[in-house]
Amino acid sequence: SDVFLTRHGARIDKEDRHWLSKAGHHRRDDPQLSAAGHLGAAELAAKCHQLHQERPFAHIVSSPFVRCVETALAVAKSLELPIKVEPGICEILTVYPPGFLDAEDLQKDFGSIDLSYQPFLPRSQLHGENSDFQAAQRAAKTAKALREKLPGRILFVGHGASCLGIAGAFGREDYVGYTSLSHFVYDGTWRVKTFNAVEHLSDKETSLA
Repeated sequence: SDVFLTRHGARIDKEDRHWLSKAGHHRRDDPQLSAAGHLGAAELAAKCHQLHQERPFAHIVSSPFVRCVETALAVAKSLELPIKVEPGICEILTVYPPGFLDAEDLQKDFGSIDLSYQPFLPRSQLHGENSDFQAAQRAAKTAKALREKLPGRILFVGHGASCLGIAGAFGREDYVGYTSLSHFVYDGTWRVKTFNAVEHLSDKETSLA
């Protein structure tokens, strides 16, 4: 079955250096989406809804960091699917231990979380990292395991480094832009159908910056 991949939308800390003092928490590695990020997520959701009508998605798998969950949430509501929270595709762990919330707390804050989902790589099995390569390797291993385990079309929602690894696992190891959409298909071997597509976005430049 097919794999789709996106990166979270534009993040607030890139626009407002005082964001943490307004956030209501002290998780400095867990910024939320900016207004532009929410717009990108909504436009991604509209594109995924169109694809869902043609052939349904079965799973939305997201990093537990808020910027990914907020991006996934827009899609989840549009497709009426829950979000599977997977620490194995989280951000590079230069900040360790990571500040992301557990699935139960994300459910309280956002809803639409699949609390029955058992992560491939739970928080307890993560460790500190100092390179995109380490995060990419971890994410690639996770995504390949989930592709074997979960039937049907999957959308992964990750970060720069984790998306690098996931893309590499399915045919092209390269970075992807904010709320872009990549599509990988299997016909005896994995190949790229579309990569880093931004036609659905009104702000293509920010995505591809």
